[in-house]
Amino acid sequence: MLAIVRFHEPGELDATLDHLIAGGIGLLEVTLDTPGALDAIARVAGTEVTIGAGTVVTVDQVRACADHGARFIVSPGLQPAVVEAALERSLVPIPGVLTPTEILAAHSLGLQTLKLFPASLGGPEYVRTLRGPFSTTAFVPTGGIELAELPRYLEAGAACVGLGSSLVGPRPPGTSAELDALTVRARHTVTSAVEATA
Repeated sequence: MLAIVRFHEPGELDATLDHLIAGGIGLLEVTLDTPGALDAIARVAGTEVTIGAGTVVTVDQVRACADHGARFIVSPGLQPAVVEAALERSLVPIPGVLTPTEILAAHSLGLQTLKLFPASLGGPEYVRTLRGPFSTTAFVPTGGIELAELPRYLEAGAACVGLGSSLVGPRPPGTSAELDALTVRARHTVTSAVEATA
């Protein structure tokens, strides 16, 4: 499970990440359009948690992500220049794809881990269908996925599921109660993922 943090306003970004980690989340993405994203990535980088950057669309952004300790970059679409820049900086590129043609284009660049976006268009059954011809591809569906849908995506063959606002919320938590609720929500979601893959 991948927790995706995207806020459009400044807030308690470090505290949000800390509470997600406290809830058992070990894979985090902070989108670059979140205020303070790179500094937050740098703070978590080097810990036991794997953190990367999302909404990466330029080569310059790839370089900045690498300089701040990101382990992977996620893009909304497939851009060969961004993929190549990530590989040159030893980052794992996870570009967004939706169609079989885009998946094959990503394979031609040597990629097997792909963001399926927006996953809500096809739901878990679309993941299951794609796993037929693309059985070795590790799909990471993201975009519009509700917490209750997590087990269905995993059962359909998703390698990992990206959860954004349904898990983290659309705005930074503003109180200690909201932060504590985030930890509880994260813990519950991790349990659901474990049970779905048991």
